[in-house]
Amino acid sequence: MGEISKPSSTLATARVDRLIGRALSAGAVLFSLEGFANFYAQLPLLNQSLAWSVMGVLWATTLSYVVTFWFGSANYLYLRIHAIYAALLPLFWPLIVQTNPSTDGSFYPFMWWAMSTGWLAAALSFRLRWVIAYFVVVNLVTQYLFSTAIGGSHSIGTLVLDGLYTILTNGSVAVIALMLRHAARQSDIANSQRTEAAILEAQVEAQAKERARLDALVHDSVLTALISAGGANSAEETKASAELATLAIERLQNAEDTADRAADVLCSALFDSVISAVQRIDPAIEFKKTCLTSVTVSGEVASALTEATIQAVHNSLLHAGAKARRELHLKSTNGNLKIVVVDDGLGFRPNRLPRGRLGIKLSIHGRMENVGGKAHIASAPRKGTTVVLEWSQA
Repeated sequence: MGEISKPSSTLATARVDRLIGRALSAGAVLFSLEGFANFYAQLPLLNQSLAWSVMGVLWATTLSYVVTFWFGSANYLYLRIHAIYAALLPLFWPLIVQTNPSTDGSFYPFMWWAMSTGWLAAALSFRLRWVIAYFVVVNLVTQYLFSTAIGGSHSIGTLVLDGLYTILTNGSVAVIALMLRHAARQSDIANSQRTEAAILEAQVEAQAKERARLDALVHDSVLTALISAGGANSAEETKASAELATLAIERLQNAEDTADRAADVLCSALFDSVISAVQRIDPAIEFKKTCLTSVTVSGEVASALTEATIQAVHNSLLHAGAKARRELHLKSTNGNLKIVVVDDGLGFRPNRLPRGRLGIKLSIHGRMENVGGKAHIASAPRKGTTVVLEWSQA
């Protein structure tokens, strides 16, 4: 069975990202209040219309990621926009200031406080090499601004201390956040490996059941035919025992054909492995299993169904909301398999998915189409989401 492909933002990582983003969002509110107090106090020195415009854009970028982390899909694009705009704030200062401030080293432009969340936004949303470049370049530009007359005329010693303070405080928080994300990624890898193990366990269980079936076949058919032949005392009994022997041979040949597909998985074993895998990521999910036929599927089909179901539950955990409840229904009838994942969460418009949301297109629709199955998704804002996976024997 093929290796389980891993989505770009897996469950534990996504949860940690959202948690860190919400913590940053809460801090952003406090930093915005502090930044506004300093901004308002410095207004007499500034071109007020331009200053208000610059701050208005900063607040808009702050509000965008606060909303997305608390009420939306935790899109890191808004963090990047905020980080880039915060890095540009020192460049706006020469355009904004109209009167030189105090030169005794006590004055700091208001963006010293306004930029506080920009450092962390960069650390959370950029790759490590770009985070390092951001910290170095923005810190140098900011300290240079502070050394000028319009920036407060700070001394070299003050500039060095301010630079080290910025690197140590924001860098420490960034390192902690990166360590948490690394631990989350390791957890995701472990969960993926456990899911693979559950599928393999289902294969082993299916093969064990197949061996038990063959043992029963040998006992019931072959032994019965031998006993009948050994006890035949008339032409009719001999003929009957010969028919039993022929039937036993046919059954053994059919069993051999079935044994050649040892990697196939029985419906009940597949459903058990799906339930086990899903419960690892959502222990509270409710499930109902119905196997009305002894359908067997290939390892490829079993893998596709399992992974598509996990992706559907994964998406629900990420986007349905903290209070959403989920149900898993698994049913097999007349050679058809049907798995349904239902939640009562926030819902969405399937025809308005962002281009970056590949989980539905590739991990659900794509996987099912690759094995001749189908996936149907029904959802609407505030009306929950239903994902239906269907596969039929040819």
